[in-house]
Amino acid sequence: MSIKNAMTFISKVDSDKLLRTECYKCKTKQELLAFLQTQLMLFTEEEFEEAINIMLFKCQSYEDADKIKQVEAWFTLFH
Repeated sequence: MSIKNAMTFISKVDSDKLLRTECYKCKTKQELLAFLQTQLMLFTEEEFEEAINIMLFKCQSYEDADKIKQVEAWFTLFH
């Protein structure tokens, strides 16, 4: 498990339409995390939150921060 994997996911889900489409097919957070494991992006929810914080800290514009916050909000919708 890795914060780096979570950071990769956060970056890719915004720009990779195919990845995003496959993620949208998942019904639960467990399904999503299982799918991400097949994509070699395994991470825990705690690592995801840490990755969000790191990436927000590094943002140089409100637009960049907004994209990260949108991914965070979407991820938290899964149960």
